[in-house]
Amino acid sequence: MPDAQGVDKKFFGKDDLIAQLSALGVRHGDGVFVHTALGQIGHVIGGPRGLIEALIAAVGDRGLIGMPGFSNDAYDPATLTNANLSEQERLHVRSQVLGFDPERTDVRQNGAVPEAFRSWPGVVRSNHPTSSVLLLGHDAAELAAEHDPFDWATGPDTPWGRLRERPGMKILLIGVGWDRCSALHAAESVAAHRRTILRDIRHGADGTWIKAPDVEDDLGRLFIPVGEAWEETGAVSTGKIGNAESRLTGYDTLVTFASDWIGRQNRKDGII
Repeated sequence: MPDAQGVDKKFFGKDDLIAQLSALGVRHGDGVFVHTALGQIGHVIGGPRGLIEALIAAVGDRGLIGMPGFSNDAYDPATLTNANLSEQERLHVRSQVLGFDPERTDVRQNGAVPEAFRSWPGVVRSNHPTSSVLLLGHDAAELAAEHDPFDWATGPDTPWGRLRERPGMKILLIGVGWDRCSALHAAESVAAHRRTILRDIRHGADGTWIKAPDVEDDLGRLFIPVGEAWEETGAVSTGKIGNAESRLTGYDTLVTFASDWIGRQNRKDGII
């Protein structure tokens, strides 16, 4: 946040962040699903802990904090890296995939803050092997329950879908763009026309492999332009959290708008 001379501050403590969250529009009782790049904020006193404590204070004891719990332990790593393996090598690798463990499977791919949040006291993790959610708040357990069957991991009958019904639920992007907004997967899951993929997932103590239909990875194709179109409606509050450009908007209203926009765009592109 620039000082009186327009120079960005170097350090941000919990109280600084709470004030900025309030100025952006975060209120007591809100649910806030957070995507963040910690390094964009500046030096947060306490690191991920400092930001998490600020978020908890900003929503109060009747609020809810959510973060993505996407993980790779249940995927065949050869398919994630497009490795050139012989059939024997591929089977050897596949036989050693660990599978999802809600206590041990990390979420580092989502950033340092979600990984710290994963083990925060009271955080509830849903049980999807690749697309779990992390929730903290008085209604967290109810919202995180029943994240199966594993088809359509971000669909309406999952925590991603149930969050749409939670009063005061918002999306908060801190130092990241719309391509990091996982609620847009929930939007495409309910779009009239959606890109689909059949995911290969290792599940269960016996290591069973299952095929699960899901929406395709976006890879910057639709999420950035749909987010920009949503901003043009005036429904997004913008400001700084630390030094990071940040956005705050309604969860359900975004998903409703984006599902229609994505469906129409996919139809134009011949995806039926």
